[in-house]
Amino acid sequence: MKILLPTLYDTHGGSTRVLLAAAAALRADHAVTVRAPLVEADERVRAFFPSRPLVGLARKLAVLPRLAALVRAEAAALRRLRPDLVYVHDEPALYVYGLAAAALRPRPRLLWHLHAGAGTGLTARLRARLADGCIVISPHVAPPPGLPSRLIRNPLPLPPAAAPPRTGLAGLAVVGAVVPRKGQDLAVEALACLRGRAGGAGAHLTLIGPELDPAFAARLRARIAELGLEAAVTFAGERPPETAFAGVSAALFPSQAETQPLALAEALARGLPVALTDIPAHRAMLAEAGADLAALAPRDPGALAEALLRAVARAADPNPPDRIRSLYDPARFAAELRGHIAHLARDMAAATRL
Repeated sequence: MKILLPTLYDTHGGSTRVLLAAAAALRADHAVTVRAPLVEADERVRAFFPSRPLVGLARKLAVLPRLAALVRAEAAALRRLRPDLVYVHDEPALYVYGLAAAALRPRPRLLWHLHAGAGTGLTARLRARLADGCIVISPHVAPPPGLPSRLIRNPLPLPPAAAPPRTGLAGLAVVGAVVPRKGQDLAVEALACLRGRAGGAGAHLTLIGPELDPAFAARLRARIAELGLEAAVTFAGERPPETAFAGVSAALFPSQAETQPLALAEALARGLPVALTDIPAHRAMLAEAGADLAALAPRDPGALAEALLRAVARAADPNPPDRIRSLYDPARFAAELRGHIAHLARDMAAATRL
């Protein structure tokens, strides 16, 4: 089967890394083409889509003319490549290739790997019309109504298990892009609470991740200065995935929303003390790992600070690291994905014979 894996992004975020892992898993059995503004692409194209998150109506409307041009260009690419299956990993690619594929006869099937929620109402119905099936990456995520789905957890390459550093709250970190959804502002407020409590006076917070929202990062720095925490907070910037947790001895996850929080999975696999907001994705991952649900806290700085102090004081549990390493094993991801694609190929072949 001829499979096209496209993306419009030139960054190596979570969805892009999974796209490349999927391409590597499928190459042995299928003719795979990665079309993207990436050095790893089989067909490298220039980047003319914004890498910053499309947050807010104004930013989304601003890219509509660019999306229309992309649909025309990618429809021509599809006519040349003639894939049997287009396998997309981000929402802009779903729209562009879903619309571009509709103009082809025969129309290629479109598989959507949901790295975010399926949406609601009209948005969910539109996405369901563009795709023929989807892969969900967490049991708490529901696909759009009526769209066939399969649960395949994203892969998490991990180094060999090792004891976390013994620096306590001096090695506290948030790992994730610096954007409002990740909640670094709440982490800063929790740090202020921590430093006023017994056992938290030496807490130091490192923010590890790219600053994808400069306005949010600027507000964050202003609030840090207002609280007098300049010496207690470090902006470390983006790190390669393999060194993202270097020197981290405790992790805070203050997100407003997540689909599959792989940074949390990595922290659990490393046996780090964690404290996190009580959102569905966090609760589902802790439950799957058999981890202590007392690590969950409301979106309140004081509650997060108390949850973190409790987590640091508890003895390490060896079960969550082993469970996480099994659930998110790259070999497991590759085997499950190959099996699902083989099933789709059989269905497509049977439909062609009819």
